[in-house]
Amino acid sequence: MRKIVLFGLLSVMGMTIILSGCAAGSGYVTLSYLPQYNVTRVPDAELRRAQVIVIDQRPIRDRVSARKNMKGMEIAPIVATNDVVGVLTDAMEAELANRGYVVDAGGAVIEVRLKKLYTDFQVGFWSRRANTESLFNVRVLDVDGRELFQKNIREEWSKPGMTMSAKRVNKALDLALREMVQSLFRDPVFLDAVNRGFPNLTLP
Repeated sequence: MRKIVLFGLLSVMGMTIILSGCAAGSGYVTLSYLPQYNVTRVPDAELRRAQVIVIDQRPIRDRVSARKNMKGMEIAPIVATNDVVGVLTDAMEAELANRGYVVDAGGAVIEVRLKKLYTDFQVGFWSRRANTESLFNVRVLDVDGRELFQKNIREEWSKPGMTMSAKRVNKALDLALREMVQSLFRDPVFLDAVNRGFPNLTLP
């Protein structure tokens, strides 16, 4: 019986030390986006211009996650080393270019309001569940400022695990960013609005 109790105490102490080590110090992530491949080019897209404007409306901007102690209190931030808005802008522009659009001013305006991109750890004794949520609002405006399209896109999921590592957060946020952007570009109504945002052109 004493051996069982001692083993239990040692297990708890070991787990506490491991978790304390995982939670100590700030963490850093570098967000990235891998564009879709083998996409279908939009007919006559090379005759249309589209501009992307991203507006950062996240309530939390100084971090993208945080390590917590056993009581669930934040003790160390996990920070993005690159500009979140810049990564999202580049992702949108890459998908437009892949479909043949000229990414430039003077055509449709794609206004993206980034409202959330964050991983929140839910602390339990044996698990550190990572709850990741992304949300943005997209509008497409024509050259005269008329709204042609408006949509909220939200992605959220929860995954169990042991660590509260920056590497784990990085993977989750990259996936959230990819799903959010590619979900938008899978919407034919969105692409139709982009097409209609540019004045009718006469083919040469």
